[in-house]
Amino acid sequence: MNWIIPDNPPPNPDCFIILSYALKDKSTPTRPTRALIEFAAKLQQKFPNAKIIMSTGDNQKLGVSNAAVMAAYARSRGVPAANIIKEDRSLTTFENLLFSREIVRRRKLRQPCLITLDLHTRRAVATAKKMDWTGLYWFSVYSPGEPASGWKSIQTYSRATIFIYEILAIFYSEIKGWI
Repeated sequence: MNWIIPDNPPPNPDCFIILSYALKDKSTPTRPTRALIEFAAKLQQKFPNAKIIMSTGDNQKLGVSNAAVMAAYARSRGVPAANIIKEDRSLTTFENLLFSREIVRRRKLRQPCLITLDLHTRRAVATAKKMDWTGLYWFSVYSPGEPASGWKSIQTYSRATIFIYEILAIFYSEIKGWI
């Protein structure tokens, strides 16, 4: 089985949802998370009215949400602050999607598009489908790993550790009923 699933690009996106992979420290996204933001920043240039939801709370207990750090990084890459929405409550992929979907509905966005690390896309899309999220689009972004802060250091250390983590996370998500 090929782990990486093909992209499902939207024809006219009005929203990109970035699921953070981790922070290196209180002010720096890891290489995988930076790759996601940089990809979204390029897309946002093509679709200048599109909003970008930075999705993840303080899941590493750094005292700052991933969303806040991601938003600052996106602004440094030219994304206008008015186009950035911070979803800073989520601690899991399930919550990323749940809380981001609430924002999408509240703002009446029509074509949300997930932007995920390629090794994470299978689980993120399976979770969204289990939530009956229809009209879902996604892009997968490649990135090498890089150690993150705290316990996530092992998870994000390399492509191999990210892959192993994702396999384990699939099993855990099935047990929880998220996929």
